[in-house]
Amino acid sequence: MSNNLSNSLISEQILEQLNLAVVLVDRELKVLFANQQAASVFGHTRKKLLNQTLLRLPIKHTFPENLFSQLWESQQSFADHEVEWTFIDGRHISSEVNADLVMLNNEPACLLQIRDNDNLKKLNTENAHKHHISASRHLIRGLAHEIKNPLGGIRGAAQLLSRSLDSDELREYTQMIIDQSDRLKELVDRLLGPNTPPKRSLTNIHGILERVVSLVQIELNANTKITKDYDPSLPEILVDEGQIEQALLNILQNAVYAASHANEGSAGSVVVRTRFEGNKVLHGSSYKKVLKISIIDNGTGIAESIKSTLFYPMITDKPEGNGLGLSISQRLIDQHKGVIEVDSWPGHTEFSIYLPIQEMERHA
Repeated sequence: MSNNLSNSLISEQILEQLNLAVVLVDRELKVLFANQQAASVFGHTRKKLLNQTLLRLPIKHTFPENLFSQLWESQQSFADHEVEWTFIDGRHISSEVNADLVMLNNEPACLLQIRDNDNLKKLNTENAHKHHISASRHLIRGLAHEIKNPLGGIRGAAQLLSRSLDSDELREYTQMIIDQSDRLKELVDRLLGPNTPPKRSLTNIHGILERVVSLVQIELNANTKITKDYDPSLPEILVDEGQIEQALLNILQNAVYAASHANEGSAGSVVVRTRFEGNKVLHGSSYKKVLKISIIDNGTGIAESIKSTLFYPMITDKPEGNGLGLSISQRLIDQHKGVIEVDSWPGHTEFSIYLPIQEMERHA
């Protein structure tokens, strides 16, 4: 008896160490056991999960319910590599699920193993994006320099020509050449992005966010609302105020545009949130604490056609957009050893900006 109890405790300790959610349910899909990882996935304590009906915990899911009858009747295990879960707190998780029949006190039960696909996907996507964006930046930098040289010549020639003309009407044409040359030069400079390293100083991130929100609210329509959800316990951080302000402004402007243009007849909503987050890997380094800034909108979501190239220069789904805002934001955040992550589905798009607090304190 004591040996069985000891084995049971050891087995439970092993399940708690696993980096996947383990749930045991009966024929009615009532939860009989859940490890701590499962509690984290479903957003409840382990105690609250017990006796809950598993598939009523999310508000939406793509779990293959029909396969349970196959499990009970023919004792045939099943797996699904792409199960989507949406929870009441707004979280959206993609997971791999494996289901096996087990016997518990001589009664059949289903042992579910739920592995979060998002972390692996994000890591693979981040690595692929880094490679492609780095290659595109090299290409753009080369093209930009090739464009700037003849542009300077065209502008100079137009200025010389203007001096030799007697007609004001003809000077208007040369001035048009000069103005358009300047506009193209400005576009090329924006494509090249910021070249100066950050000039860091200790800054309250909420001060930066307040300025950014104030700038955006000037052009906010009456049907769209920005909600601020700040964590007042966050410390000052060591950043370049101007660069971080520009990065956040670009992202917030996109969120407001998405919320205000995608909700005909309903209110557009944007949430700006700050939090601590623990144990985060940024650019290959592990940090115990990072600062997380979330900008969330209730628009239609990011189009599938541009999701994989969202941070590339000149990529946009806005009719009047130039596709440079997110590319510039990513580069500015990269210069602070931070990262930007995106999670999007219809009705919810969340940009998460992570900045490493420990790195900043060490610099300070």
